Amino acid sequence: MKIAYKNIEIGYTLSGKGPTVVWLHGFLENRNVWDTQIPFFDNHFTNICIDLLGHGETGNLCFLHSMEMQAEAVKAVLHHLKINEFAVIGHSMGGYVALSLIQICSTMATHMVLLNSTSNADSLERKANRDRAIAVIDKQKDVYIRMGIVNLFAESFKKLHSQKVDKLIAEAQKISSEGIKAALMGMRDRLSKTKVLSYFKGKKLIIAGKNDPILSSKKLFAEAELTGSKFVAINGGHMTHMEATAELNEKLLDFLQK
Repeated sequence: MKIAYKNIEIGYTLSGKGPTVVWLHGFLENRNVWDTQIPFFDNHFTNICIDLLGHGETGNLCFLHSMEMQAEAVKAVLHHLKINEFAVIGHSMGGYVALSLIQICSTMATHMVLLNSTSNADSLERKANRDRAIAVIDKQKDVYIRMGIVNLFAESFKKLHSQKVDKLIAEAQKISSEGIKAALMGMRDRLSKTKVLSYFKGKKLIIAGKNDPILSSKKLFAEAELTGSKFVAINGGHMTHMEATAELNEKLLDFLQK
């Protein structure tokens, strides 16, 4: 399904029945990455999976997609569907968008899940890495995508499930260079949302991968303590929704039903 938004279209899926859960994918992903979650959660919730700006079936809005712009696009889908109350789950970049979403929809959000994500802004080193990536995308997009995605997974998963990793890479290669650069710039320039998470009055959960090469589980535990969020560490790297599906689904269901 799609809705018209400004000068583009936003792709999304709607399924299940019950309280609404909004699923926001990460960088270089699209809404299909939740295929291992949605069949399970359709038995309990109405699930809305949205392609973020420049990803999947959603077009590029401009040269830089800030997390606030991403959140406004998500809000437009919720408005179109007449959703007045929701829980939101954001993976990695999707978590950054989710934080901006609860900032502009604070009275509508009941639950907030940061999945392999953080409310902190990029470090100087991380910003520099994003700048280097932006500089090479036009000439080496496919190489960048392959390396970037492969490095997100724990070694054990890559060896056992190479086909799943290759499928994710193939999907990511459909993203335009403009969409990739716009997301990188948006993530690079985002501000800290730690206060937003701290002041959020709904239920909040940070889920870390024990072997996440991007975000330290120890640092995420400290962030959870600081913001009054529940914390769970599960097996896997940065892609716990693919690497530890059953364990993740159990933890999410338990959290969302409270």
